Amino acid sequence: MAAELVGGAVLSSIFNVVFDRISSPEFANWIKGKKLTQKLLERLKTTLYAVQAFLIDAEQKQIKERAVKDWLDSLKAAMYVADDLLDDVFTKAATQKDPGTFFSRFLNSQDREIANRMEEIIDRIESIVNQKDTLGLTKIPKEDMSWRITTSLVGSSNIYGREKDKEAIVKMLLNDDDTGDGDIPVISIVGMGGIGKTTLAQLIYDDDKVENYFNFRGWVCVSEEFDVIKVTKTIIEAITKSPCNLNDLNLLQHELKKRLSEGKFFVVLDDAWNENYGNWNRLLKPFQNGVKGSKILVTTRSTKVALAAQTISSYELSLLSNEDCWLIFSKHARLSTYSMENPTLEKLGRDIVKKCHGLPLAAQALGGLMHGNSDVEHWNRILKSEIWELSEDESELIPALRISYYYLPSCLKDCFVYCSLYPKDYGFDKDELILLWMAQNFLQPVGKKTPEEVGDKYFDELIARSFLQPHSTWENKFAMHDLVHDLAMMFAGEFYFRAEELQNAVEVDIKTRHLSHNAKGNYPISKLLGVCDRIKHTRTFLEINLDRSIPFNMENTPCILLSQLKYLRALSFKDFPLESVPDSIGDLIHLRYLDLSRTDIVTLPESLDNLYNLQTLKLYSCYNLKLLPVGMKGLVNLRHLDIRGTQSLHEMPKGMSKLKNLQFLSDYVVGKRKENKITELGALADLRGSISIGKLENVVKSSEALEARLSDKDGIDSITLSWSSNEEENTVDSQMERDILDKLRPHTNLKGLFIYGYRGTRFSDWVGHSSYHNITKITLGDFSLGGCRNCCMLPSLGQLPSLKHLTIIGFESLESVGAELYFNQNGESCLETPPFPMLETLSFYSMPCWKEWRSLEFNAFPRLRELKIIGCPMLRGDLPSQLPSLQSLQILNCKQLSCCVPRAPSITNLSISGNHLVESVVEAITHTQLSCLTSLRISGCSSHIWFPVSAIPPSLQHLTIEDCRELEFQMDGQHHSLQVLSIQNSCDSITSFSLLDAFPNLVRVFIIKCEMMECIVVSRSLSSLRDLNIFACRSLKSVSTIWMAAPQLEGLKIVGCPEIELSATGDPHHSLRSLEISYSEKLVSSAAFMNSQFHRLTRLCICHECESVKCLPKEGWLPASLESLTLYGVKSVETLECKGLAHLTSLQHLSIDECPKLENIDGEKLPASLIQLFIRESPLLAKRCEMKDPQLWPKVSHIPAIQVNWSWIW
Repeated sequence: MAAELVGGAVLSSIFNVVFDRISSPEFANWIKGKKLTQKLLERLKTTLYAVQAFLIDAEQKQIKERAVKDWLDSLKAAMYVADDLLDDVFTKAATQKDPGTFFSRFLNSQDREIANRMEEIIDRIESIVNQKDTLGLTKIPKEDMSWRITTSLVGSSNIYGREKDKEAIVKMLLNDDDTGDGDIPVISIVGMGGIGKTTLAQLIYDDDKVENYFNFRGWVCVSEEFDVIKVTKTIIEAITKSPCNLNDLNLLQHELKKRLSEGKFFVVLDDAWNENYGNWNRLLKPFQNGVKGSKILVTTRSTKVALAAQTISSYELSLLSNEDCWLIFSKHARLSTYSMENPTLEKLGRDIVKKCHGLPLAAQALGGLMHGNSDVEHWNRILKSEIWELSEDESELIPALRISYYYLPSCLKDCFVYCSLYPKDYGFDKDELILLWMAQNFLQPVGKKTPEEVGDKYFDELIARSFLQPHSTWENKFAMHDLVHDLAMMFAGEFYFRAEELQNAVEVDIKTRHLSHNAKGNYPISKLLGVCDRIKHTRTFLEINLDRSIPFNMENTPCILLSQLKYLRALSFKDFPLESVPDSIGDLIHLRYLDLSRTDIVTLPESLDNLYNLQTLKLYSCYNLKLLPVGMKGLVNLRHLDIRGTQSLHEMPKGMSKLKNLQFLSDYVVGKRKENKITELGALADLRGSISIGKLENVVKSSEALEARLSDKDGIDSITLSWSSNEEENTVDSQMERDILDKLRPHTNLKGLFIYGYRGTRFSDWVGHSSYHNITKITLGDFSLGGCRNCCMLPSLGQLPSLKHLTIIGFESLESVGAELYFNQNGESCLETPPFPMLETLSFYSMPCWKEWRSLEFNAFPRLRELKIIGCPMLRGDLPSQLPSLQSLQILNCKQLSCCVPRAPSITNLSISGNHLVESVVEAITHTQLSCLTSLRISGCSSHIWFPVSAIPPSLQHLTIEDCRELEFQMDGQHHSLQVLSIQNSCDSITSFSLLDAFPNLVRVFIIKCEMMECIVVSRSLSSLRDLNIFACRSLKSVSTIWMAAPQLEGLKIVGCPEIELSATGDPHHSLRSLEISYSEKLVSSAAFMNSQFHRLTRLCICHECESVKCLPKEGWLPASLESLTLYGVKSVETLECKGLAHLTSLQHLSIDECPKLENIDGEKLPASLIQLFIRESPLLAKRCEMKDPQLWPKVSHIPAIQVNWSWIW
């Protein structure tokens, strides 16, 4: 294999793959005595070895020298072709029935062409390599880092946005607490390139308090060249302010130790890159046992460097606000006061600053470009240009980020650049990205590590080096900073193409190897299909961001892609409206990754069996999928099979035990036949992650369960065991069920256990055994798959030391919960702590026979935060009374439970139902208990309740009252914290509703089924109210006072209120944007009331009708400002009137839902401004549109996107 280069060129990985191929024994056997001679092959090896040394220089020079870039691209393209050809050879060899004779017959007939192509590509590579001498390339030069040498001097006293960061780190530095082992504390500032680590360190270094606190200080710019002798010498010179002539490490370290013993010191090691713990250990030896209070501050882009430097505290630097970036930009632009007060220039400048996305170096660089130039056209050009069009002389931004890429190991460069296929701010899934890297051969084998483990290491490296970072919105997702994304695109070049925006899009290059289409852009898929014949060597096609809400006409996309792109290694049709996969999928013999998730496929073609190289098959949420290919056992390289959510899949294909490379199998549906029984799992020794084993009722003997060898699979950390519910099956051998469960015992590495539909009366002893010390989550029973209805007692779970989340569902035979839940069978504890020492959430659902919970004497649940008891109608007695950590309590549909609320001083969320519970809660509130509540829901109480407003806890923000018809509020004060109020089927005594006056800071209000309510009266300001929802209040006539009281109201829903009159509301309402109403004649008694009252309305939904209507809408009725109009559940309407829509020149979205009689569109055509038309559950109109009825179709065909019953037809 080619030697790995430190900071190697991106071509190194493809070199490694090709070297591995041509050095393999199979290839050596093939070339013996063939036209392709050993001598020619050795010449190729020599050529490739020679050129490797020049790749780093070429990679650096390509930025400025077009000829070098073209040369690199030509070489890379040739290497890709060679790799494709070799992959072809190896695949055909491996899939021959008699592989031993394949190579001996290779040059016969059709195989002769491949041999000739191999010789041609070798000649091509040799020719390209020989051109290197004309380009002036040298061997592995060092990057010019002179611009990165830093000093302790701050460039300006005005440093923006880092005051809090500075204060926090200075506080750490001035803390006299030692580490306890004599080592001097090391504090690291970690962050991506350009985020301002050095600037902040300079600011701290020159701080007066820091200067006065330490006896002496030293600043050293370490940079990438980590030479212990050189760095030590520089530290001595920095703290002594005089030259050091020593060159021996031993003498240098003794001298440094002597100097450091003279007082309290502060040393900054700026811009550190070295991740080797040994090197750092040698460097820091003289610092041991230094004067108490001394500190070392390291700045680095990598958390790995921080760890190697023995950091006790890392401070991760965050991005700046747009305002702080604007201040930096303005300072470096240095324009006159007159220029900066120019509103046009300021707007352009602020828009430019947004492109920096919080990166101060970018703001500084762009501000420098504007230095003294107040030409509006120049600023506009900069705004519209890409950052990377700036030359190195104009901006430090390129080298600031490029240097991070330049020093990546070559194996990471490919992985990083591959991310450019995704749009900016995309949320990367770690596992998905690793599988894609694996498909492209980016993951170089390391010892006994699996490719997935290598990929995991690569991903973590990119995070540690700040190329990837946690997504700001989505949990467990990762993102790239926009400027880092630009960097990836810069180095991706013509080999990557992202079809996203049609405007200014470059043409797809013939060298393209990786292709993606962003469904949220406006690049037509048809345009992409038109160039497929030019990019036949493409290795990746990914459809990104597609979902059913996005207009997508698939046309003939799958067939065209599969027929043209025969070299694909990764293919994603995720979310395609795809009902079948073309048989030609079997021709993609190079394919390693196939994602058909969330498609409508029912079966897969048997030709899928030809995909010998397939490593990943994703069929997640293919709800209609009934069968997997019969010959699936032939996919011997398959490593990842995801069939989660394939609810229609009834059994696995035969011979799954042949897939011995499987690392992840999401689900296994047990069959009844010999070759798809549970025993097939026994041979799959390398499974890891989670697995769900379904239809366990098909396991008839415990010996079959034992053969699955689940206890040996130490890589599985989460397991689901489920039995399908069968109401007709009355006789179950309980002992056999328990024996089967006993043999299904998983490995003790388990973290999650889920058992659904278990049919035995008792659980096996392993369920809850304390040896499962890693288990954090257990769920017994499921709403859809069924509970454990025959179980009459719970397993012993209280001795699990790490259990955090426990859910119990559907134990229909269980009557009592007692000591058996808390302790083992002997009533003993294996723990020194109380039972359930780590449990945080506990939930019980649907336990119809549960009568008693004996828990008082056990002092369990010291950390329980959330308790739910729902649907346990027979439960009576007391709950655990001592729950010191409880924050959330829900007790619903437990009619006989009459206990008091547990003593929980920190409870914040409370939801209870039933007379006694509601009464006790209201009483507790009136006695100033439950003082920390932020959310309260009370329901199902028929007793008369008197609820003083003054007693409501000041912290309460959400209040919901349901089915409490006799509840009355005592209006004895105001409550200023409540933001959301919901009253449903309650407060029957109120006809004039004035409660809103008591809550002046309400934001959202829901009033539902209050049938006695006639009017809503508001006499005080509700300036915070944004959303008012009123449903099924059939006596309600007026809400007139709400308009003056709530001037900021944005959303109003009044549905099922036939007596309401909106036309008498007075002045126009300026803030209302969204309105949902039921149709009635009263609403349109004034023909243009909406147009005059709600002239800024953008969204209108006419939801149901209070009386019959044949045609909608009436001419002039709707406000011209509408952008979205929905007709929902208007059962009687037959005709849509174009005249009533003609004036809606801003209307973009029209939805027609559940209008069964609507068949006609009367008039010329729907508004020209429409971009989307949705027709759902309206069969008459839907049929005419689907058939493109000549009487109707001309009236809608101008609309770019038409969806009928969730399928896009236009």
